[in-house]
Amino acid sequence: MKGPARGIRRALAICLAGAAAGAQAGEASRPGAYCPIPEPGQRPACLEPARAQYAEFFAAVAEGALEDADAAPLEADLAAGAASERAYLALSSLAYGYYWMAQRAARAPHVRPEVRARLERWNELLAAAYAASPRDAAYRAALRQAADDVHRRAPPLGLHCLDAHGAAARCDSTEAVLRALAHERDRSGIRGALRTLVERARGAEPTRP
Repeated sequence: MKGPARGIRRALAICLAGAAAGAQAGEASRPGAYCPIPEPGQRPACLEPARAQYAEFFAAVAEGALEDADAAPLEADLAAGAASERAYLALSSLAYGYYWMAQRAARAPHVRPEVRARLERWNELLAAAYAASPRDAAYRAALRQAADDVHRRAPPLGLHCLDAHGAAARCDSTEAVLRALAHERDRSGIRGALRTLVERARGAEPTRP
């Protein structure tokens, strides 16, 4: 969306941000929590801080006209992880946008290439954010929760991904993300450490997953 129409949407987003900012209290103001995807017609308080922070993103999702510029701020905050105080707001926003984009795409005769590409990029972003935060257990748990939330709620779209053997395949929403998160958890968590100890006890060099 360009020109006057985008300017109108920007003004509307600023108004929405001002209204949502007033709702940031109690549970809704906690920066370290993921807000699950709401049911249709619901507007939970926990999502209001995200709406205030990324007002243009939510306005664009509502219109079905999301552009790269609308998603860029939250994508950057999500990628920054613990380095950004807005990481959880970004995660909640991305899951919300993912769900509604998938819902619209499933109702269309064909999934538009740009929609498919965006959802696949978001899958990669979720997996990368998890891999980049090995010492932040709370953030990792939130990433897993978000990926599982999207996987359960979003309709299957046949996205491009890698299967369990690393070969190109089609997968449903965040199926590949959950697999990548499980692999990373096993590699870097307690299971990975135990495996390394066992291999060293056997006199073997630790294998790489």
